[in-house]
Amino acid sequence: IVINATVSSGQNIRRRGQDLTKGTLALARGTRIRPQEMGLLASTGINRVPVLAKLKVAILTTGDELVDPGQPLAPGQIYNTNRYTLKALLQQSGCRITLAETLKDDRETTRQTLEQAAQHADLILTSGGVSVGEEDHVRQVLEQHGSLDIWRLAMKPGKPLAFGSLHGTPVRGLPGNPAAALVTFLVIALPWIRRCQGESGDARPRGER
Repeated sequence: IVINATVSSGQNIRRRGQDLTKGTLALARGTRIRPQEMGLLASTGINRVPVLAKLKVAILTTGDELVDPGQPLAPGQIYNTNRYTLKALLQQSGCRITLAETLKDDRETTRQTLEQAAQHADLILTSGGVSVGEEDHVRQVLEQHGSLDIWRLAMKPGKPLAFGSLHGTPVRGLPGNPAAALVTFLVIALPWIRRCQGESGDARPRGER
């Protein structure tokens, strides 16, 4: 065997502590645990870490005109896209869905369902019912039985957006228009959700990494 290259002491040998020395911070509080973080924890011999419980979210879509996909449409009806969009976005964000219902345009039904959701959820997310129409009951219920802190923002799409609470449970009212609901969730609701989940750093929307 002939070795032509120069060989130095310790070459191609990984010393103990080379990756992380004693006292080095491996993962900061607020870090999302992805597969690579799981591998890092395993490499240090750690099999358990304290985490926050998944945020429990109730999704309430409003409108007599909404029909679930797969059902025939009658005149004046549309398919309920927001329920499925919001459900997927929330699950992707690490939330747990506790309720997903479509509310008819009835104030008492809206009030009862909102109060039921407030008892079991950490967050109520609605779409529709927060504008100025006669059948926009979500805003009216918040004003009469809870609190409405913000109503309407100077943004397009997404102007009819509500921030409030009912019996101590936060309520985020998104517009009924599917494009506006998507934009306001990503720009307004998602950063707030990430903060509630303990994420540190920039909580604004970002692509998957």
